[in-house]
Amino acid sequence: MSSTAMHRGATSYQARAGRALEEHTRAMIVAAAEHVMMDRITTPRPGSSIERLTLADVCGSARGYIRRDGTEGPIPKATMWKHFRTFEALAAAVIENLTADNRPVPEQIAALAARGEHAGTRGDGVDAQRLEARFSARHYDIARLEEQFDHASTRNERSDMLFWAAELAERHLQQRRRGDQQPVVAARDWARRGIALVDPAARLDCMMGIRSTRAAAAAEMALCRKPDYEPTGLSRIRSIKETEMTFADALGWQLHHELARFHAEHARALGEEDPDREMRAHHLIATALIELCGPTPRIAREPQDTLRANELADVIVGLHRIHMAYATHPEHQQLCATIFGDNIDNWTRKLLACFPATTTERHRHEGNIRALLRLDDFTRRFNRPDPTAEFDRIVSAVENYEQAAIDLLRTAEYGTFRDILVARYLTAKAQSLTQLDGMANEPAERTDADRTDHSLVHPHPAALIQAAIQFYDHTAAASPRGASGILRTLAANASADLKRVNPSRSATSTAPAPPISEFDTIAKTINDLVLITISRRNRFTDNEIEHLIDMIDPMYYYITSGRN
Repeated sequence: MSSTAMHRGATSYQARAGRALEEHTRAMIVAAAEHVMMDRITTPRPGSSIERLTLADVCGSARGYIRRDGTEGPIPKATMWKHFRTFEALAAAVIENLTADNRPVPEQIAALAARGEHAGTRGDGVDAQRLEARFSARHYDIARLEEQFDHASTRNERSDMLFWAAELAERHLQQRRRGDQQPVVAARDWARRGIALVDPAARLDCMMGIRSTRAAAAAEMALCRKPDYEPTGLSRIRSIKETEMTFADALGWQLHHELARFHAEHARALGEEDPDREMRAHHLIATALIELCGPTPRIAREPQDTLRANELADVIVGLHRIHMAYATHPEHQQLCATIFGDNIDNWTRKLLACFPATTTERHRHEGNIRALLRLDDFTRRFNRPDPTAEFDRIVSAVENYEQAAIDLLRTAEYGTFRDILVARYLTAKAQSLTQLDGMANEPAERTDADRTDHSLVHPHPAALIQAAIQFYDHTAAASPRGASGILRTLAANASADLKRVNPSRSATSTAPAPPISEFDTIAKTINDLVLITISRRNRFTDNEIEHLIDMIDPMYYYITSGRN
């Protein structure tokens, strides 16, 4: 057989490179069109509604389109015409892009995509029903999603099968509850199915593939809470994230590549119990985020290569967890100082400056991180229970920490690091109340009427100490690997110290709490506070209203998210 015949059925390098270039050009056109459409929706101007938008308008108004000479400029009309013959086809491509990236589709763009269908001018083979199903997916229940996957499987529409598999994986993760592994296992299985369907040469497939790898890794992380499964789970997370790196490379998404590499390296470090690799993984991702997403980024990113606010928050929490675990550890403090230097706050400031570049609930995640940093800053001064501490200093610090209650609620999702901070705060608060009540020299049975402060609700120091012990004990049950393992030992020692200093508290540590009566007390207290609030003579000022909302929003999220 001749060499020509042997390679006739194979795709040449030139053909693959040409296809990659055309897909990249098409992706830039779609991203630019999305920006123009969103701008028309969010900032409408007279005579320039989105309904009047044309292909020529998109070409002239496009931003972020890189021409072949490397300059940024308008989209050539011939290039636009090569990829999209009608505006309806362009709108449909924008919808596919939004749904592939798991973002909501504005009704105005959906109406544009359906316009040609009603006018009978559809000529680009766009399936309106298929698109409508995709941007309505977030309103479907799991049974309906599975039905859509079966329909796509029957039609052998691999791309649609991938989309519905990713949706199912994410939906199962959303419905997981504490102690129920079935949704997590289902999410993992659907995510694996989605990953297997990805065509690495297709951009939309790679975007949906990243959704699937993220869901698969999240499911494995949840399953890793069982110690006997953790080594297997960490190995799978590493493999999943390495696959995600190939999808990011195919898209040219350097930021996504760096995030996937970080998670792969972190999983490897935990699996191999290698503190050096663990610290260096956090150092590399912090450096990469600052370079790519800081106020003056050194490297340009593609428009869709975005950083989610929760991802940045997780990196900042991880950095502080590493610092708490290793900065004072006798075996690792020198290595920690070599890698991060002696000023962790400088790293934190630079990472906080990346929040303006993030997407998806930036305000909530940035506020939560700043709450965690305030709590960390406060508790650094009282990191060990000390019966000989200067009570005046403790009382002053506790009384001046006005955001304490809000910060405790806002930080509930930050794991072992936060639990230790909460335990330290509760210990300091109990010591402060003990001093204010004169409990060091007077009987412990003083009544609330004997108190001299003006608070309507009076926490009891004994209950706060017991809660601190419980937070330490919860941390002591964390993973024994990496920084969490160091914090686990630290928490166990702190719990033992508290029990030794407060023997009467530890004696009740195993006694079952009466949840019904406690809840009734909480509910009654809230009802009393509501009555006192509405019986005020004067209306709330704007500043008071804003302050109340800042307090209530974290409380609502804390209760409804299941973090309590």
